[in-house]
Amino acid sequence: MAFKKFHEVSSDNFLTCHICLREYEDPRVLPCYHTFCLACLAQHVAVSGTGGNITCPVCRQEAPVPPGGLDKLVRNFFLSKRTMLDMLTKESKDKMCGNCHSQVTQFYCQNCKHFFCEICRQKQHDAMFFLQGHTMIAVSELSKHVQEMKGVTLPCDKHEEERLKFYCTDDDVVVCRDCILTKHNKHNCVDIADIAETHKKKIESAFNNLSKNISLFENAESEISIQQKAAFDDESKTVTDIEQQEVDIIEEVQRISAQLIAEAKDHASTLEKSLEAEKDGVQLQKVSIQRTCEFAKQLVQHGSDTEVMMHAKNIQARIKELSKLKPTFPAKTTDITSNEEKIPVKCFVLVKKYKWLNTASLVNEFDSSIGYLSGTSCSQSGTIYLVYNQPGKLTAISPSHKAIFEVEVPDPRGVTVLSDDRLVVTCDDGCRVYSFSGEHVQTFGQGDMATPWGVTVDNNGHILVCDRTDKCICVYDAVQYNLINKIAVPICKDPRYIAVLPCRDTIVVSDFDEHCVYGVTPQGDVVFQYGTPGKMGSDDGYLDYPWGVCTDSVGHIFVADQYNNRVVVLTSDGQLLRYVVGPQHVSVPTGVAIDNKGQLVVGENGRQVKIFRYMHYMNTSHVLLLFGRRIESKSSSKATMYKEAWHSEAPPSSSERLSHPDLQLYLPKERKIHIVYLQNGSVVNKYHKLYFYIYKQVQYICIT
Repeated sequence: MAFKKFHEVSSDNFLTCHICLREYEDPRVLPCYHTFCLACLAQHVAVSGTGGNITCPVCRQEAPVPPGGLDKLVRNFFLSKRTMLDMLTKESKDKMCGNCHSQVTQFYCQNCKHFFCEICRQKQHDAMFFLQGHTMIAVSELSKHVQEMKGVTLPCDKHEEERLKFYCTDDDVVVCRDCILTKHNKHNCVDIADIAETHKKKIESAFNNLSKNISLFENAESEISIQQKAAFDDESKTVTDIEQQEVDIIEEVQRISAQLIAEAKDHASTLEKSLEAEKDGVQLQKVSIQRTCEFAKQLVQHGSDTEVMMHAKNIQARIKELSKLKPTFPAKTTDITSNEEKIPVKCFVLVKKYKWLNTASLVNEFDSSIGYLSGTSCSQSGTIYLVYNQPGKLTAISPSHKAIFEVEVPDPRGVTVLSDDRLVVTCDDGCRVYSFSGEHVQTFGQGDMATPWGVTVDNNGHILVCDRTDKCICVYDAVQYNLINKIAVPICKDPRYIAVLPCRDTIVVSDFDEHCVYGVTPQGDVVFQYGTPGKMGSDDGYLDYPWGVCTDSVGHIFVADQYNNRVVVLTSDGQLLRYVVGPQHVSVPTGVAIDNKGQLVVGENGRQVKIFRYMHYMNTSHVLLLFGRRIESKSSSKATMYKEAWHSEAPPSSSERLSHPDLQLYLPKERKIHIVYLQNGSVVNKYHKLYFYIYKQVQYICIT
């Protein structure tokens, strides 16, 4: 029977509001196609304090409150029908009279929404004058009545006597006969039954294809759960190992064992939170797909032609949008392993010795053959991304310098690579997010900025966007792309491009018209300035319309000094270090970036892209940071050298740099610090143990 089939196709909780967890009362549909009770939505908006916006409690997508209030949200008519049918189906079978509770019900009053036996109907209901005229349906006829309800055409909200039997293809709206005569008489209006069947097939095909993606999200969710458990187990074992090791080590290491345990817990906690956030995101996307598919399925199978056409355009657009979503599978994390122990490694650092080349060597170059290059960025896989504002293009170049993709972007200015290989491109209509294959995922930042320009990612994974007109830096989270903060940079006249120093939070900003580069904290404080404001020049301390900026892993700052035809290198505190390439190497450099091999990528205004090797990394030195009292060596013949790196009792700042002829090291925020250099792998003496630890395929040496 039709009403039974209509009841069985839905999922168990399709009729349940996700806010009150009860069956829907006056269900309303949000633009994301999640349905809630009208009263629940009103309470949710009041509590959340979002004002003119509604944040969906399921998928967190924001939508504006319709003009006229929440009551203007589209009613879920077919869900209302489904709720009523469900009630009739459940309650009519062997139900006792709702009045006397002693006789089996025989009638249902559509007006009173109540069941009656024959006696109560005649002697009580029909005997009351004000109840005369109500529509009574025999229980035996309910199935036929339910079957007829499926094809009921909705009334027009503008002409109550007319039914919505037509569809205006010009305005994409369902209309009645009077609507055609008054406002749509010159439009192409067709019988709704003729066009609804076509759209039903399109919607059904679309949601069937989308449903296939659910298994991908389930796999991602399962993988995250496995890694969550592994992270928890690793934390427990790490803490146990550290506690067991504590009884065997000397007094100095005993002092820091508590700290090491805390480090292990912090490491595990951070990983767990990160995985939980990833899992939450995957679950939200999965739920969005499931609910949209369920909605579309119900609409196609049980919605009237009018109902189908009320949602046809938007539901297909929503399905198309969700079809682009792909689950992000978590990267495999490498455990901290040891041949003797397991221990957190934040107390140990791997320091590379490096040496500047006398002259930067040109490793490779290629002709972009497109136009005016405005921004450059590199991924960890070696892909180079270039944006050109004349013409508006985003191009991806492989490590072998072959074009991967090329897409049109309206007036692009800057580009950066996020940690998951998504791209953010600033352009005329805001900040566009692209997949690694060049597919436009979404746009954010509209309304937050006047003129978005340079873009980068800070040490916390947040997206930073420079607003040229409003002279500020907007900070966004990289998951929901919500605005977190605005950092004012009033010292700049024309801020363009930005970069962030590693191991500190200083933001480097190029000021195009003022011929300067500034270092700014997240609080907006200026920590350094390079260049003379308002004066261009080619001498030391001068710039000529600086454009792109970037930083390398050591903390050097690279500035594209456009019309001096050079790239300037500054120290992390803004002091001139050298000119890494000059007029003999480049012409009008605009974009600078560091690739995955630590090489400098320079994009020229003249379409050339050049890659330079500027430093030579020598053998690695393994360094142990010891906190507190200095450990004295009993044996001076073991080629072991100690160097006290910090003498003050006050902790150094996170940006404190430790200098050595061949080394540079950024220190964490800790107390008194000593550095130990181990030469030729010599064991210190009998009072100390030497352990080797592997963390993410990097070798560390710990002396205890």
